[in-house]
Amino acid sequence: MSQVNTTSNFRLKSLIVGIDGEDTMVSINQLLQLRYIEDIKSASTQIFITITDTAEGSLSKISGMEPVYIEFEDDKENKFSNDFIVYDVQGRMIKDGKSKGTLCCCSPDLVNNAATKVSRRFGTGGGKQIDKIVGEDILTDILGTAREIFVEPTKNKFSFISAYWSPFTIIQYLASKAITAKDKDSQNASAGYAFYENADGYTFQSYDKFAHDAENDKLDHRFVGGFETADIKPNTNKEYIDVNSLTVVENGDILMGLNIGSYNSKVMTFDMMDNGYAESNFNIHKYYNSVPKMNGDVTLPTYFEKFKKNQVPTRIMSKVMHTALYTEGTFTKDLTKVLAQSSLREKLFYNKKVEIEFIGILTPKVGQIAELTTYKGRDRTFDAENSGKYVIGRVEREYISSNSNMVTKLTLYTDSAGQVTSTSHKDNTQNGLLK
Repeated sequence: MSQVNTTSNFRLKSLIVGIDGEDTMVSINQLLQLRYIEDIKSASTQIFITITDTAEGSLSKISGMEPVYIEFEDDKENKFSNDFIVYDVQGRMIKDGKSKGTLCCCSPDLVNNAATKVSRRFGTGGGKQIDKIVGEDILTDILGTAREIFVEPTKNKFSFISAYWSPFTIIQYLASKAITAKDKDSQNASAGYAFYENADGYTFQSYDKFAHDAENDKLDHRFVGGFETADIKPNTNKEYIDVNSLTVVENGDILMGLNIGSYNSKVMTFDMMDNGYAESNFNIHKYYNSVPKMNGDVTLPTYFEKFKKNQVPTRIMSKVMHTALYTEGTFTKDLTKVLAQSSLREKLFYNKKVEIEFIGILTPKVGQIAELTTYKGRDRTFDAENSGKYVIGRVEREYISSNSNMVTKLTLYTDSAGQVTSTSHKDNTQNGLLK
């Protein structure tokens, strides 16, 4: 059913700031603006809270590190709640007897992460599963997070030395070397993981799993844009969220792809351990056909054919390594190929970027799979180029007191480079969609 709002979709249930060891309640009348952000490329959520404290003058007492608890819900009683910590106070202003300021807040773990530097070897001996290092050694033991942890198993073990890195830096380092355990055949296993925090907790997940979930129609949300559904009687068995605006921000960026070697590239590696030299070649046609994709087989843009015929690399990269720092293992000796593949897998994952905006339910989270169905032209024909399955890569919610509603802006990513040849909708007309 189309999510059409007739009442406010924002209800503040609780906003508490710990000032001088005492809980200070902030009412809805004091809340001027609230902006909440999740990002698949970030290890921490953030929230910016603008409040007026004309009566109490409590803002002058806030200097940082104060705990903040917030809870709010939409008109469907979907709740959001989390603990934050103040890391900065901006825009503190006193004018005409009125005062206001913005509390910049992040996860308490982000502060602990910045204050923690690790110098030790991980995976002593025969190495340790990367997912165990991330979930057990770093997030649980070193960081001591109280948040939920979702870690996808990895195929490979790893051993390395952290040279006074922060916990999140270590995880990002491991994300580029982790190989998914999804495929039994190691030759088809793809390297490259994403690490992020959303409203549910921390997630360490392979780019391949996003694609597998999309291929298996494990959809969390369905968005519709390009026509008004309010005048059409929808089928109550189908849940759709109406998109107020849609912007295709990036669609491949061919020049960037050429510069970073997304189509043809060569990696030359020198190993200091044994003075060994190796070359790894990459061609998009060989790689694209084997890697899992969110929308399955797509009709590739015609310019891809040029890279099939021309084998001259558009980028040549050189790396100096010292594999003596790593434990010898099945995948360590192929580390050059793993790093090259991981970089290209990540570039493919973020191939297309679309931004949508709506006023409605507050359940979408970073890392969820969504299906976007859009229409174009006067006749509102199905838009095969921009419709399809996406990963929610960024969530930005904003409430302004003068508006009473919370606006949600989502950034969606897909690895499909061309036209979607099929979707879950057999009839993609307006009426067919809502039958």
